[in-house]
Amino acid sequence: MTTLHPGAVFGHYRLDRILGEGGMGVVYDAFDTKLERQVALKMVHAHLADRQFIDMFIREGQTLAQIRSPHIIAIYDIGEQQGSPFIVTQFIKGGDVTGLVRSNGPLAPHLACLVNAQVAGALHDAHQAGIIHQDVKPSNVLVRNPASPLDPFAYLCDFGIATSSTDSPAGGITGTWNYLAPEYIRDERDAQGRPISPEPSRDIYAAGCMLWFTLTGKIPYSGAAVQVAMAHQSAPIPQFVGTDDWTKAANRILHLSMAKDRRSRYQSADVFKDDLLKLREITAPPQLVPAPSMTDPNPAPIPVAAVRAPSESEAILIEEAQRPSKITPLRVGAAMVGVAALGVGGALAITQPWVEHGPEPIVPTVKGAAYADVNGDKFGDVVTNIENPDGKGVDVVTWKSDGRTLTPSKPVTYDDPALPEDNDGSEVFPLCADFTGDGKNSLITFVRSEKGFNFHGDLEGSLKAPAGVVEQGKKMAGSTFYYDLGTDDFDGDGVADLFMTTTFGNPDRELDKKGRTVGTGSVWVYRGTGSGFAEPTRFAAYPAVSREQVVVGEFTGDEKADLLILNRVEGSPENMTLTTGTSDLDLYQGDGSVVAAPKSFAFKHQGISSLVAGDVNGDGRDEIVAAEAGRGEGQSITVGTFSEDLTQFSIANRGKLPKPRNTLKTTSRYPVTVADVNGDGRTDIVAATQDTSESPYAFYVALASKTGTFPGHMMATWKKSPDDVRRYNLMGGTLG
Repeated sequence: MTTLHPGAVFGHYRLDRILGEGGMGVVYDAFDTKLERQVALKMVHAHLADRQFIDMFIREGQTLAQIRSPHIIAIYDIGEQQGSPFIVTQFIKGGDVTGLVRSNGPLAPHLACLVNAQVAGALHDAHQAGIIHQDVKPSNVLVRNPASPLDPFAYLCDFGIATSSTDSPAGGITGTWNYLAPEYIRDERDAQGRPISPEPSRDIYAAGCMLWFTLTGKIPYSGAAVQVAMAHQSAPIPQFVGTDDWTKAANRILHLSMAKDRRSRYQSADVFKDDLLKLREITAPPQLVPAPSMTDPNPAPIPVAAVRAPSESEAILIEEAQRPSKITPLRVGAAMVGVAALGVGGALAITQPWVEHGPEPIVPTVKGAAYADVNGDKFGDVVTNIENPDGKGVDVVTWKSDGRTLTPSKPVTYDDPALPEDNDGSEVFPLCADFTGDGKNSLITFVRSEKGFNFHGDLEGSLKAPAGVVEQGKKMAGSTFYYDLGTDDFDGDGVADLFMTTTFGNPDRELDKKGRTVGTGSVWVYRGTGSGFAEPTRFAAYPAVSREQVVVGEFTGDEKADLLILNRVEGSPENMTLTTGTSDLDLYQGDGSVVAAPKSFAFKHQGISSLVAGDVNGDGRDEIVAAEAGRGEGQSITVGTFSEDLTQFSIANRGKLPKPRNTLKTTSRYPVTVADVNGDGRTDIVAATQDTSESPYAFYVALASKTGTFPGHMMATWKKSPDDVRRYNLMGGTLG
């Protein structure tokens, strides 16, 4: 097959433009029409690929695709079409490490340690899968968010000459001279005279060389190819001059990663990573002084712009200072599209950095289904349920994310006869979760019926109301019945369950208006079967007299749902539910069937308008997220975290949601939910807001990060709804 021109279709990929071309193949910026996402597609020229080559190409691609690592470019597809082997990977724009250092000088020590630790982690993941990269170097490492003071993200790419540790050694020189381990040149052999198989220590040596480059801006050894090869074998290991703690620790790491004898090196890239992360926490000297070498007898000291990693508060100030400028020096440099090239020798290593202008693409990195991902593209979506403009039922709209914007689907209208004529959406519940157990999310809309709920979407059927609720209701004469529906995996079996929270209002209408409930609150669970739902059972009961918020999430790390009850502090005036003070936050840990006795924690807050659960830091456990209307301008985003032993609860302010200009509107108009809209494995905060009663509604998204503030921006607007947008109208993967 000859080179295809932009606009051509290759399988289900549309080839939008050529990113690079070499003697062996072409790299395209392509669009996957099945999953509707931007990808990088590398194609090998058919006349250069025989059957043996194609079989090995595909086999090695399948092996690499099994690597589960956030810091390795993901492989989406590999195969052969019309005699041309091809590989499809995630599309990454960002400077490679070589470009960043050449453009801006050596990285600050704490950033160099972080980036190299991420590369070491990627190598460990590859080594665990039996893959030796064999060409670790700065140009094969891409960095997303290079300007972030706390969260640059490195990707190891271009496995073009990678080999399996189980392959028969073929001998020969592979890799790049400046980063080749000494044993490559020594041609070491085993007792049978065969070349030594590639080992993880070879990659670790190259990574040590890259560490030196990122700290100094120079390769470890310079000169002609023969001089460099000899230096790797016999020249002293590069070191820094000094007796401070950072210099001593850095020199030790360089010794252990760049030892001439492979047996004296780190034997695990994971240990290398841990040492780099420890070094990151040590304050560096104000300048790094490389020791003299044969090629550089009088090295100049290297000024250090930042001697330590910034604290969270300092990082916030840095990010705020950078915010007004949309283009920073680090983003003006060359951008790179990362493609994990496969093959024999260096024949397929044609990936190079290309200059590209325009907005940086958002590429999902989450493994499996992203939180609240409705359409399977690994971006979390948002769902609204609003009264139909004609007053006939409720419109459910899925707002699909591409990481940058939210695009609405065509409304699906539900008009069950049991719904009240003036229904504002509070009786219709669109929920997104893995209801079938196949690892993919489904969207199911539950609609109130005369005896329970009908559900529509990826599963169809009906549910009866819990018998216990019916019995309890008969005893609550004059009380208003309040309920919500949501979803979580209560027993950890991988199939999402449906839950229903129920309480009864105070028969005294005045007390009911003030939020004073009566009796006992309950959580009922309809267990997911994969094709429907089992009969409901009561999961938990709790005192409901002063209840303000009920949240279900996985807070303890055991993959089973837990229950949180925020017991409202009595505020002034008492008839406001958005009270300020210190409330009791009761955590009921679930074991899959029932809950244990609650553990109570003090939660000091200033008027909570929304309380939701989501894994905002990507650690596998949910945190609680509160939108606090009483903290300064707008709503503050407060994140609450439980310690691993569940003995402590801490809160941190992580950002703000915009303040509506229309001060006459109540805060119930501005609900909050969570969805992983950029597909990075962290649940982001999504809020609905409106400037004035005549303005369109808007989605404001605060992107969650492991540390620091949550940067926010508008992602979509929609025309004014016929009724208020409240907490139950805005949903991600959970009820808001």
